[in-house]
Amino acid sequence: MSEKKYILLTHGGAGSKNEYQDGARKAADTGIQAINSGASVMDVVCQAVAVLENDSRFNAGVGSHPRADGSVEMDAAVMDSLGNFGAVAVIEGFKNPIHVANAVTRTQYKVLAGQGAATFAQKAGLETMTKDQIPGTGTDFSTTDSSTDTVGCVAFDGTNFAAGLSTGGIKGAIPGRVGDVPLIGCGLYAGTAGAVAATGDGETIAMHMTAIRAYQMLERGDAPQKVLDEVISWFHPEDDAFGLILINRNGYAGGCNRSMAWAAVSEEK
Repeated sequence: MSEKKYILLTHGGAGSKNEYQDGARKAADTGIQAINSGASVMDVVCQAVAVLENDSRFNAGVGSHPRADGSVEMDAAVMDSLGNFGAVAVIEGFKNPIHVANAVTRTQYKVLAGQGAATFAQKAGLETMTKDQIPGTGTDFSTTDSSTDTVGCVAFDGTNFAAGLSTGGIKGAIPGRVGDVPLIGCGLYAGTAGAVAATGDGETIAMHMTAIRAYQMLERGDAPQKVLDEVISWFHPEDDAFGLILINRNGYAGGCNRSMAWAAVSEEK
């Protein structure tokens, strides 16, 4: 009987400290455990991202940075190679926006935003979070006053691919600002050739249509490292923080034009 190859990568955001790799590794190990327990690749990615959302060192979930008015608005998205996609934007009051995005994939909708997303999450019974449960210690990894980091995961369970992202957005941004995360083909993309999850300056990532273009390179047969090197060259490190993790059936790559906490696990069963 042929062996299945499992591949899973996680990242803590463009510019996240290398010494926080333990958080990325914990998330990756959680994802691999989920694969081994028979979870769908979509659920695998969401479980891994939720670990990062629950780690206040990262700008997502409990570590999310406040907007200019003190509100905490979060974005998340998930996609798999079976054609499922779900996202939430500027959602408030929920601990794990990635689980809300996953719930959206089971509806006729693709993206829910604001109060509508929160009402949907409440009806779905997802865990709430008050502002006083956010420690306010999410590390600002950027070299400016605004953090642009996003946490993410890509996974291959031997058959299907998935990608997931979650973020608290830019520190001090105006309320309602939406970056690349919930925009399909910008921050993430997954298809039969692989999966891609980006992190960094959301506006620049969106304008480059980064994820779908990286995926198209995988689709034409380029190796993950070659794709990574090419895509990073689109971003100027002095201006735009940018990192990427990506996988295909044969391997993976990850990197950033600054530091980035990330982890990779590859197993054959």
